Amino acid sequence: MTTPHDASTDTTSRTAPALDAPWSHLRTAAHRLSVPDDIEQRLLYARQRQQIAIPFERDDGTIDVRAGYRVRHDDVRGPYIGPHRYVPGLTIGDCAGLGVATAVTAALADVPFGGAAGGIDCDPETLSWDERARLTRSYARRITDLGPNSDVLVPDLGTDERTMARAADAVAERVDGPHTATAAGKPAVLGGSREFTCAGGHSVAHVVRDVLETDLGRSLSDGTVAVYGTSTVGATTARLLDRWGSTIVALCSDHVGLAADAEGNGDGDSDSDGESETLEQGTGDEDGDDDATDDGIDTTVAPSYLDGPGAIDEFSGGTMTGTENVLEADVDALVLAGSGTAVTARNAETIRADLVVEGAYGAVTAGGQRVLEERDVAVVPAVLSLAGKLSAASLEWRRHVGRSEMSDTRMANELSYAVIDAVSDVRAHRVRRDVGWRDGAYELGLSRLVSAHEVVR
Repeated sequence: MTTPHDASTDTTSRTAPALDAPWSHLRTAAHRLSVPDDIEQRLLYARQRQQIAIPFERDDGTIDVRAGYRVRHDDVRGPYIGPHRYVPGLTIGDCAGLGVATAVTAALADVPFGGAAGGIDCDPETLSWDERARLTRSYARRITDLGPNSDVLVPDLGTDERTMARAADAVAERVDGPHTATAAGKPAVLGGSREFTCAGGHSVAHVVRDVLETDLGRSLSDGTVAVYGTSTVGATTARLLDRWGSTIVALCSDHVGLAADAEGNGDGDSDSDGESETLEQGTGDEDGDDDATDDGIDTTVAPSYLDGPGAIDEFSGGTMTGTENVLEADVDALVLAGSGTAVTARNAETIRADLVVEGAYGAVTAGGQRVLEERDVAVVPAVLSLAGKLSAASLEWRRHVGRSEMSDTRMANELSYAVIDAVSDVRAHRVRRDVGWRDGAYELGLSRLVSAHEVVR
């Protein structure tokens, strides 16, 4: 996904997410809250960093080696928990930033965990199923301190429920307690929650509805939404908001977008102003495909067309457009769920949504955030919008360690309550402190971590 260069924050043009940003946000929050120096220093730096070489056998019998990481930021509130991702170019610095973000999210979700993150520098699309299995098992055997009472893995980019199952199985002989609690997001046959796969998208959708209706005073049923990214989070968010009555007028994958307009120029090469008008017109009553005009984009099928090579040419429920035009759609809410940075200081002026919700860490750079705030655009950070995913992981963990017999239906309800509570808590804090959503989220999350440290020091 091509991303404009952010001259105010980046040294080079890049599409990778700004995963170092959470550390800067936490440091800024610590200064604003006048956190005691000893606690500030403890919270600004990871407690443990692991970087290992991971050998694994390829299908042709050769041995390949990849770099693997696990960064554990803070465990004052409980065992570590956090994302495990397979991404080409992943660095230990990326994992450190994600670990900070996860620690804040866990505090906002009010789950008894600390923050961690890790993964493997690899492109899973280039590996066979057997190669991925061997790579996963090799990683789990070599990274120390994985376990239900020490560090719990959560699926993220490039990993899935089978990855979690294999990682948990690989450490079965060396952990205390039920080894299945070493990872969340496992298949239902191994005790995983059926709701977990969609937990991130459900969390983001709840945040969009809550903030749109409570803070912007707009009914979701009358609202228009653009979703940038067809990841599991993006696709789930789009489907759920569609089901709740909003109109999804624009949707894109990493390479191509759809506008809810059966007419107009959809080749993605026209100027952005013209195509942004097309996106706005897609919410009206123009003649054309019913799926694209009256009801918005059909979110049940559009993501598969966007992700399938060449499949978009066969889709008749919208107008093909450029991904940048999805960002520029004139909508009530814009969800950023792509794999890289989407909004920077350079393109933030083109955003026409009144509400921007991150569905992925690092979707908005610091420079982009400043521009949007100057334009009075509300920006909800991923540390808050993804609180439901950690809540779901905590509920699954509790099931495995024998602390809960909660059904999947009740777990889904608990996830919703956790998200609503987190948003409400941040809302109250930001109003009291007169700050934006991101500052409010980091301040509140940090204050809970500080309170825990003050109790135990």
